[in-house]
Amino acid sequence: QDSHAAVVDAHYRITSVKKVSLRTKAINYKSKTAMWTYPYRSNKLAKKTHWLKNYAKRSLMVTKSATLKNGLKYDFVQVANKPSVYGWVYAKNLQQMTMVSLGDSITKGWTGSSYATSPYPQLVSQQLYVLDTNLGQNNGKVVGDTNLDLTSNVTTTNFKKVDIATIAYGVNDYFHSSLTDVTQVLDDQIKGIKHQNPTIQLFGILPLNCYVTAFGTDQQSDAYSTVGYHDYTLSQLCDAEAEVYEDNGVKYLDWRSVDPDIVPTTIDTSIFGDGKLHPTQATYNQVGTDIANFLEKNLK
Repeated sequence: QDSHAAVVDAHYRITSVKKVSLRTKAINYKSKTAMWTYPYRSNKLAKKTHWLKNYAKRSLMVTKSATLKNGLKYDFVQVANKPSVYGWVYAKNLQQMTMVSLGDSITKGWTGSSYATSPYPQLVSQQLYVLDTNLGQNNGKVVGDTNLDLTSNVTTTNFKKVDIATIAYGVNDYFHSSLTDVTQVLDDQIKGIKHQNPTIQLFGILPLNCYVTAFGTDQQSDAYSTVGYHDYTLSQLCDAEAEVYEDNGVKYLDWRSVDPDIVPTTIDTSIFGDGKLHPTQATYNQVGTDIANFLEKNLK
């Protein structure tokens, strides 16, 4: 595949082409591994377009796959967010990218009475064409020493071969943890993930708004503007998490600017399966689309 001359060989004739959708990365490439205008040696017009090594840190979007007479496979790729760079690449030099979703019951897909058919990590992975591992845990928090919480999940997960990871905790901390503890533990665990894999593409997802009952009332109000058990609002928790992500060079999704109406401040219990916290499938669909769009803009 790395030869300078593309000599046509009947054994390299294309026998089939199929449409595929994959987000991949370059693997096992050499300095002269190339992208081609046609699969190598399949056509006398086959020319090198780019060296694969120059896009080793970029997502490569596979749109079609060709099988040659000799059984070899080539994939047609475009560099993500750079469609002018494209070509055919030997399939064994590409590997589908992987994503890990860390979070609480909203990441796991709980609706308040059952699990959603399609939790948001599944929807995101389908839109991004990556392989996802959903590590969401009911009652999961940033702060905590159980196997539900961020620290345990970071400690027990091998991030070395993970390409993308999202962190989405906070609403359970709003009910149980101090802001100081949240920021300290979040900072420690971001550093822990990056220590395991310095090249991982890591993203934060700030807590989604929800409905709570304010102290001394029986009225529901939105948590972003309601002081909770630890003397801060959920919006203040979002600000604190955002500062930690910024300090660590981690891009984050803030629902308050990305999709402020996804949870209206005027109470609308129909968006939650339990009327207050856990989204319905319809709301998860919107959450998944928003997260996927955010990641698509920011992924390399």
